[in-house]
Amino acid sequence: MIKKLLSTFFILSSLVNTSALAQGWQANYSGVMLQGFYWDSYSDTKWTKLEKQADELAKYFDLIWIPNSGYCSGSNNMGYLPLYYFNQQSSFGTEAALRSMIKTFREAGIGTIADVVVNHHANLSSWVDFPAETYKGITYQLQSSDICKNDDEGACKTWADANGYSLSPNNDTGEDWNGARDLDHKSANVNKVMKAYLDFLLHDLGYCGFRYDMVKGYSASFTADYNSTTHPSFSVGEYWDGSNSIKNWINGTKVDGIPTSAAFDFQFRYRVRDAINQNNWSALADNPKDTGGRPLIYDENYRQYAVTFVENHDTEKRANNNQDPIKGDTLAANAYMLAMPGTPCVFLKHWIAAKGMLKRMISARKLAGITNLSTYEQKASAQLYYAIETTGNNGTLICVVGKTPSAYSAPSGYIKIVSGKDFAYYISSNLAEEWKQIEAAIEDEQKATNTENDDFTPYDISIYVRNENPWTKTNFYIWDSSNTQLNGNWPGRTISETVVIDGYTWLKQSFTITSADYCVNAVFSTGSGSPQTVDVTDITTDKFFVITSSTLQNKYLVNDVSETTDLTDITVNEPTTRFAKIYDISGKTVSMPKIGRIYIQNGKKIATRY
Repeated sequence: MIKKLLSTFFILSSLVNTSALAQGWQANYSGVMLQGFYWDSYSDTKWTKLEKQADELAKYFDLIWIPNSGYCSGSNNMGYLPLYYFNQQSSFGTEAALRSMIKTFREAGIGTIADVVVNHHANLSSWVDFPAETYKGITYQLQSSDICKNDDEGACKTWADANGYSLSPNNDTGEDWNGARDLDHKSANVNKVMKAYLDFLLHDLGYCGFRYDMVKGYSASFTADYNSTTHPSFSVGEYWDGSNSIKNWINGTKVDGIPTSAAFDFQFRYRVRDAINQNNWSALADNPKDTGGRPLIYDENYRQYAVTFVENHDTEKRANNNQDPIKGDTLAANAYMLAMPGTPCVFLKHWIAAKGMLKRMISARKLAGITNLSTYEQKASAQLYYAIETTGNNGTLICVVGKTPSAYSAPSGYIKIVSGKDFAYYISSNLAEEWKQIEAAIEDEQKATNTENDDFTPYDISIYVRNENPWTKTNFYIWDSSNTQLNGNWPGRTISETVVIDGYTWLKQSFTITSADYCVNAVFSTGSGSPQTVDVTDITTDKFFVITSSTLQNKYLVNDVSETTDLTDITVNEPTTRFAKIYDISGKTVSMPKIGRIYIQNGKKIATRY
């Protein structure tokens, strides 16, 4: 119901104009983005878990920014130390799960934004060794000569000289970062690898755009080159600095006089943080003379390229790390952001904590027709409250934030539509009837969710495991969606229960799924814990896993050969690709499928033809 209503009122205004997207961020864009992760969000950001929420998310969000999906060393890795570009087995799921999620999002009307980390690259074992990767018959590999000459303030060159390696003759074109090898984007090889990687993300995996990490680390001209070559629909850079520097970076991405990328509006975030943390809401007022700290959206020449946010994975308060968080209630912060121009990006933790309120804020924004180029007018500015009126394509929205929002009296021609701690929304009365329908649809949606949760009946599942390797023992290390260890500390416990199915002997352990959002995760190993497999996550049904003889970073790959009713035709006499192996029903790798057989690929049955 709500999807239909929202489509009627504002979906048409947010349709992507592909010709306009050459401008880095579409003019008059009315979309809202979700940052679909936070630091260590390994459970909430599983590809399979996000995919299940596609229908709900699509009613409110047009874009979702997800973590770097490439393989990085370690089982829990946020992706900011990239090791592989074309291997998409990440801490958030398999490549098959990633592809499925992106496809589901796209079909629901959500574009997926890739977190692209190209400033720096991790190594395998030494300062200068990079893995080789083959994609579409071409091998890509970074070399020591692709590392900036002044990497790690010269420490890398000292090591390279002592060990007989040569670095690039060029210094870094941006800021140095000591966490990994800074890449020289002037290098023809780096340029080739990056363009192939970005093309892979867009035209193979199905991403719609990029969030470029740490763009202060290399010249903006390379972002311009990469975007003009690969043509993402959306591009946003993380240039963590003052507004003047961010504007210079946006200008540096221009091609034919037009910026090819937007940027995060850091000064907007700091204005909101200061207003809340210092309890001085007049800090939100615009001061045109404060150029360095003036948010991008306050400047009509740059608001089209401003992606606003109030919290992200780097600023939030983390365990054992205070960071730089908004210390008060975050509802007012989101209310102000969602009422202003620019393209707002909602933080996943805020979405999880306050879905009901955020659904109403986003719906109000879209109903009024607010875009990234909308105009606004300050209506009140005081220490205890601040009010702005934003004019959209369909109507106007007044947002009041502060400790005493009730102190503001809305003018005639407005109705209050939603309020909460430290904020209130008023919308022009010409939209009153449409709002009633949207409000009713959101309430119905919430009732349906509550009913679904109330009606959930726990059920049992079993994990079956068979090993291609001559391990004398196989341990199951199991943890659930709340990170509770179900088989004790690592490496878990040795499983002895077996069952024979179709002539094969499987180890078996059973669990109870206790709620709609509950799952179990596993790592299989020998009794000592080494060798071990990669993580197998988000298990909510009976699963049959075969521990293969193939490894990735010294961890054995696991093939899911569970029964499924999906049948996809394949052509015989074609060798399998590196990242899409085919297995027979027993779980053994097949190098060349045969006519008339059933095989397993990416966890699904496939039928041969011809």
